[in-house]
Amino acid sequence: MSLIITGAKVLGEKTQDLYVDDAGLLVAEAPAGAETLDADGLVALPGLVDLHTHLREPGREDAETILTGSRAAAMGGFTAVLAMANTSPVTDTAEAALRVFDLGREAGLVDVQPVGAVTKGLAGEELAELGLMARSAPGCGSSPTTASASTTRG
Repeated sequence: MSLIITGAKVLGEKTQDLYVDDAGLLVAEAPAGAETLDADGLVALPGLVDLHTHLREPGREDAETILTGSRAAAMGGFTAVLAMANTSPVTDTAEAALRVFDLGREAGLVDVQPVGAVTKGLAGEELAELGLMARSAPGCGSSPTTASASTTRG
């Protein structure tokens, strides 16, 4: 759905209209047939990223699930969250990291990136499967920034 957002204060400063195409990208000109959204008095910001999120799933779904946490994050203006490893079981294997990643994709509201534990069971005694977790799925545990940095080293 394309949008014309009128009267938004971009980054809390200059008031201007914003044009969003069907792919959700800002464009220079108003798309034909776009819906208009009045943002007078509102601030337009880029999506926020929560670097320390406790989603509680797996193990404490009674407190929060990846779906409910993603919903809350999206409602608060967040587009990505990093899910901490202190779940039950701990996210210390590639399988556990992939499960969190997949549940985030299924929710489809924000990008959910699992943060794997450095040590097995968070015990501080034996290293977890760091390399396997990092390579467990395309997009899981990496970002365009880290991917490009690793490919440009000489």
